[in-house]
Amino acid sequence: MAVRHRTSISILPLVAFVFLATSPTFSQNTSSDASKQLPTIKVRTGLVLVPTIVTDRSGVHVPGLKQEDFTVLQNGKPQQISFFVHVKTQAEPMKRPAVPSGVTNTVEGTSQRLTIFMFDLMNSSITEQQTARDQFFKLLSKSLDVKEPMCLLALDNRGLQVIHDFTDDPQVLVEALKTITGLGSGKDLPQDNPVDSMFRAGSSYDPRNPTSARSVAVMINHLRYFQIAARQQQLNEGIRTRLTLDAIRQVGEAFAGIPGRKSLIWATGGFPFDMNDLEKFEIDDQSLSGQHAKYDYGGLERSLLPYYESAWRALNNANIAVYPLDLEDLGTATGVNPSVGRPLPDHTDVRFNVGNLENFADATGGKLCDRSMDARACFRMAVDDSTDYYLLGFYENTEHPKAGWRKLSVRVARPEIRVRARSGYYIARPAEEAGRKDREWETALVSPLDSTGVPLTVLWTATTSWTDVAERHIGFSFRISAEGAKVDEQDSNHISLQFAAVATNVTGVRAGVFSQTVDGKLNPDAAKAAKSEGLTYPGSITLLPGEYRVTFGVRDNLSGLIGTVSAPLVVH
Repeated sequence: MAVRHRTSISILPLVAFVFLATSPTFSQNTSSDASKQLPTIKVRTGLVLVPTIVTDRSGVHVPGLKQEDFTVLQNGKPQQISFFVHVKTQAEPMKRPAVPSGVTNTVEGTSQRLTIFMFDLMNSSITEQQTARDQFFKLLSKSLDVKEPMCLLALDNRGLQVIHDFTDDPQVLVEALKTITGLGSGKDLPQDNPVDSMFRAGSSYDPRNPTSARSVAVMINHLRYFQIAARQQQLNEGIRTRLTLDAIRQVGEAFAGIPGRKSLIWATGGFPFDMNDLEKFEIDDQSLSGQHAKYDYGGLERSLLPYYESAWRALNNANIAVYPLDLEDLGTATGVNPSVGRPLPDHTDVRFNVGNLENFADATGGKLCDRSMDARACFRMAVDDSTDYYLLGFYENTEHPKAGWRKLSVRVARPEIRVRARSGYYIARPAEEAGRKDREWETALVSPLDSTGVPLTVLWTATTSWTDVAERHIGFSFRISAEGAKVDEQDSNHISLQFAAVATNVTGVRAGVFSQTVDGKLNPDAAKAAKSEGLTYPGSITLLPGEYRVTFGVRDNLSGLIGTVSAPLVVH
């Protein structure tokens, strides 16, 4: 999520391309056609990290625990802890480094914690949006002496929006918050009572003769009406769920390369889909049958499973814990929604939304900030959790992994203490895994956030123009740092990288594309240089004079990690 540098290019001096000082050599397969990609090679370390917060009954962090004090259970079975560290952090400055004639997705600073505020306009009513705005104004205005790295995002029907990159100056976020305007959501639309509509439509039902042909037909119509209404509601909620999960995944990918524990304070009116039983993710394909098989997950559309898995995976990889700030308008005690004007038959959405938020928080190791907590209290709790925690790790069996939800729990052999850790993780099916990688790569290249899974710097190299044509040939160079260059030593120093650059004009129309795949095996000297100095690769794109936004991307096909960075560009 880099600050966008505006670059004006006409004729730049040529910068010589050097593929490291030792010029590594390897077999190469390149293609300008994005559809001609080499098969993805799957390398999984299987290390599962579990950040764990341990406090006494008063909420004070418990120090001095050792590895042998902990037991990690996966689906009720103890796991061998292979990684253990007690992490203590303090607020430190963090900033984007300036790159002459280029851009980067890396950060400078030693901070080991970061707070991300996400203002959810899509799943919140106008009233709830105003509540969130007031809460954030109070929080930031009273936190002017707090130098915690923070950033502000917004989610609406267009997707995720960057309101301001991270800063340790709350006043900057106060000003940025003023730019957010309220948007009507599905929760603001006038609602109707389906029971009233059904019985108005079925007024010909005769209770004195319920077996008559007319009464039977009316009851069948009643059932069909409810089925159609339920299906339409499920489809609408499915769209919002998909957009919400995709936005959360983008947040995870944007902060995966930033060290330390991150807290996502998600101010929302509720999560639109039922998550009351996470074991639904363990149902296998044999349980699905019939034309409505995709809904046999108890209200959870099966097509959404890859989106859930991708969101959880991205949050876990980035060490992000979610703290939903509940904004839901509970209405009156009689269950009357102001937009309905009369009582609903059963006011169950309140329980589902709050329960969904709590389950989502538990799955990531965070905690629900309910109506008893304001934004300031939620922020303090999230920061306190990131100040002192234990990081545990164990290895998942990757030889024959069974797809589905893995329950996690952590126990500590000490009396009267409280332990909080993420409640599980999800293993995708092979078909979901293949589709996920392509979907994430395509989304990353159009996301407003820069993905940081692969540390990436891009330098402008040269622009070539011709006297007889208007087009300009824009050159650039990808620079992958040493820690971002994955070399598979077990497979003869194999590397597999996808490079891309996408230029869009001011109307968002794609104006130019660069795409190449590099796959091969490095010789020993080249592999050593790559692991110590990183990798460099050249590229170019042809554009007409005008203003553009160029997104550069690298996907490591071995690890599945992605790095992107964007910059405005003016071509004269």
